[in-house]
Amino acid sequence: MPPHALLLAAGAGSRFGSQKLLALWRGRPLLAHVIALATTLRDRGLVGGVTAVVRQGDEAVGALLRQSGVRLVANSEPQLGLSHSLRLGLGALAASTPTPEGALIFLADQPATPLEAVEEVLRAWQLGGSAVVRPRYSEAPNEPGHPVLLDRDAWGLAEDLEGDQGLGSALARSPYLVLHVDVDGANPDVDLPGDLSHLGPTRP
Repeated sequence: MPPHALLLAAGAGSRFGSQKLLALWRGRPLLAHVIALATTLRDRGLVGGVTAVVRQGDEAVGALLRQSGVRLVANSEPQLGLSHSLRLGLGALAASTPTPEGALIFLADQPATPLEAVEEVLRAWQLGGSAVVRPRYSEAPNEPGHPVLLDRDAWGLAEDLEGDQGLGSALARSPYLVLHVDVDGANPDVDLPGDLSHLGPTRP
């Protein structure tokens, strides 16, 4: 059974100065690039579906996701940070029937995520033996890479996270759970408007 894609898209983007996920890059909103990647994986059967955690009441972001057939999970307390969004998303997947065997977790402010890197992560997970698989990008080998593929048995790692902590802190405490897959390139976050100029080429 393929994993399920989980997009974390409830951040306020306060450092960006405006609605970051709707900022244009290569003629499309940042979020649209992430949606295109996740739905390509879905349409190819590499993930079983796509779910996104969004700020409650964020109609513009919600509309973008709905028109691509993405299931929405509303976050009514986005001020609690990334960790809360992650728990909400994993909780929604855990309540699904059937429950996916894994969650492929994307950050919505990484519009240049390489498809090839995601494919390598999926291949490594399918071979088994690791509860967590994450990419290690050649241009940023010391930075935690995304997307992260979290086996169903490892979803409990999110329970002890707080605020804007991502999985990195939990995984640092349990490094034996993690398989790093070496991939080319980089996958930078967009935090400030100037970051848009440092993104790599978009996918066709």
